[in-house]
Amino acid sequence: MFTSLKEFYKFRIYKAYLRLLHEHILVRRRYTLGLENLPAQGERYFIACNHQNTANDPLNIVFALPLKLNVYALARANVFSVHPLITRYLHWIGLLPAYRFGWEGGEGLEHNFQTFDDIAERVNAGFPVIVFPEAGHTQGHYLDPFTTGLVRMAFHAARANGFTEDIKIVPTAHHYEDYVDMQTDFVWRIGEPISLKPYYEAFQQHPNSVMRNITRELRQRIHAMMLDEGKEDYEEKEFLRRSTLNPNTLQAMPLPQRMEADQRFIDDLQSNPDYDEIIVNARQLRTREQALGIDELTIAAQPHWLSTPAWTVLLILLLPLYIVSLWPHGLCYAFPPMLMKTDKMFKNSYRTILSLVILYPLTAVLTFLVLGAVWGWWWQALVWILLWIPTGRFAWWYHYRVRLVRRAYNYLRASRQELGEIAHLHTLIQSRIHTQHE
Repeated sequence: MFTSLKEFYKFRIYKAYLRLLHEHILVRRRYTLGLENLPAQGERYFIACNHQNTANDPLNIVFALPLKLNVYALARANVFSVHPLITRYLHWIGLLPAYRFGWEGGEGLEHNFQTFDDIAERVNAGFPVIVFPEAGHTQGHYLDPFTTGLVRMAFHAARANGFTEDIKIVPTAHHYEDYVDMQTDFVWRIGEPISLKPYYEAFQQHPNSVMRNITRELRQRIHAMMLDEGKEDYEEKEFLRRSTLNPNTLQAMPLPQRMEADQRFIDDLQSNPDYDEIIVNARQLRTREQALGIDELTIAAQPHWLSTPAWTVLLILLLPLYIVSLWPHGLCYAFPPMLMKTDKMFKNSYRTILSLVILYPLTAVLTFLVLGAVWGWWWQALVWILLWIPTGRFAWWYHYRVRLVRRAYNYLRASRQELGEIAHLHTLIQSRIHTQHE
């Protein structure tokens, strides 16, 4: 917690800077639903959420809340041992270490007693704490089993105040339009809080059963607010959901409504009597499209030899502006994933953290040094930096449009036989999907 008012305002300014770049360069549109369900400022509560995109998950929660609200979050303990300066920074921005048996072993778990005490102190002081009950992130739109760790923390905080004050757990759920791309939409849904005070007496008699029951209820509430495709045949179901075989794909609708429609599509798919055949055909269709370097939206657009060259000419004309916009956005987009683990869910988290915390500030200083100190263009350097938000959005638009044009040329170069085989698989899957509704 902050030791002075000056430090508090310094952190608020820093958080405002992070949110500005995050909301305007990385995110296109966010939807925060159920904000009225959050307890009033000063109440004692935890924020529970599904965990799908590593560091971006807590950031998206923090940036959806008022700047004046100090929010803490648990993070894997191994990141606190990289360097003392990084440890100080992580504590300063409100992260607390969570030790796990699979990483730090049994001895490491003993450090969690101190973390539990720190969490209890913050929650009882009226600061919410973000916890992900899956105790690890998933690799897609599904929900892993919950541990009882969060509920255990909440009752530890209740014990610290003598079981006199209520502790609440607020179930919430994320949904990302895309985990990896930039300038996509994001949903954060907030459900009604679970009050622990009615359970205090039973907890003191049967703590384990009470914690299991609350954890089960918490998971059910979060599951009801999210898109869950399930782990089994995930790649094929995700492909079908994002393809034109899903009637919602080509419809313009806000992401929250799209998420609900997609869940109905997945539910219908999984209950389809021809499910196994559909999955086999979907795997074949996905493989053939990938081999040709095209996707479902490209096929639906039916590119032709008039519009595709026209887009090419436009992109060539805009190329000088794109090259200029690559400083610093090209560096911020391309460099962080080079440090990435094989886990795809780290990709945008690396990009977000390294860009906001290191690369954008560093390139701003370099811009002033080069343009200002070397050539004396101080005000030009300032204007360029102030234009980084629109140039960043343009850089991503250009990059995305190049991808679309490349796929269009791949489509135009494909043989009639290859496209015919894809069309046949598409028709076969579509007929099996529609059979269920006849």
